[in-house]
Amino acid sequence: MKSDPLSTPVDQTVLDEDVTDRRAHSDPHVSPKWTAWAVRPIVLFAAAFTIIGIVHEWAHALTAYALKVPSTLFHLYVDFAPADQTLNQRALIGVAGPLVCLLVGLVCCFAYRKTKGSPAELLLLYLAWFGSATFFGNLISAPFVGDFSSLALLFRLPMSVRYSAGVVGLLSVCGLAFFIGTELRNWAPVGVNALSSMLGLVALPVIVGTAIAVLIFLPMSPAFATARASESIFWIFGAIGALISRKQPSGSGRRLGWRSMDFVVLSAAILVVRVMAGGIALVP
Repeated sequence: MKSDPLSTPVDQTVLDEDVTDRRAHSDPHVSPKWTAWAVRPIVLFAAAFTIIGIVHEWAHALTAYALKVPSTLFHLYVDFAPADQTLNQRALIGVAGPLVCLLVGLVCCFAYRKTKGSPAELLLLYLAWFGSATFFGNLISAPFVGDFSSLALLFRLPMSVRYSAGVVGLLSVCGLAFFIGTELRNWAPVGVNALSSMLGLVALPVIVGTAIAVLIFLPMSPAFATARASESIFWIFGAIGALISRKQPSGSGRRLGWRSMDFVVLSAAILVVRVMAGGIALVP
């Protein structure tokens, strides 16, 4: 017996999301309410921030394990006694974090280009940013501290080379932020001007999303929290990119209405961080 399609149950969450998206894209003369398109970027920004932070620390820990160096993995760092590692091992463990993050960023960038219209598209864009920015951000600190400092000591690199690496990292992060800003401008719904796009797709996600991520990674020292917040300054270039770029017609079916899966992804990342916060011993 055939069922009446008019009487078939419909997932109300999916229906609400679809209605929200269509309202946000239908009338080019009416600017949609920001709540219809600005919530999802905040959630996914915080999720990507958290996921790359997890990847970074796990890369350090698993590299140490592979090198037979015992360690304890926490949500913000990997703890191991200096006596348990040689300079070579310390250098390899140090660079593993940013290198793996860069690899994740490049893979997500490629996937972003190949998955137009996918629900994962915006998350992939943010992951591409955080993965790449983690690598170049660590390059900025190469003259002083950070994951690349041990590598610089291992090869006895002169300060001129280390400062040059820092400049390359700085320019790369600024350029990448500008590019992400121009790309986010294309996500703005029809009827939303450049200023509103910048506020909703750059400023709000950066400010609120970073605050959420900092709360997720508590406890942390005030210095660490300040460092995470100060990294947001590079998004000034993202804001400039969103303001001066012209929205390009994509036809990719991009949707900014919130999806329940976005909150599932964020919740899963939070759970992993809370488990890591208790410490995970990795003894080869």
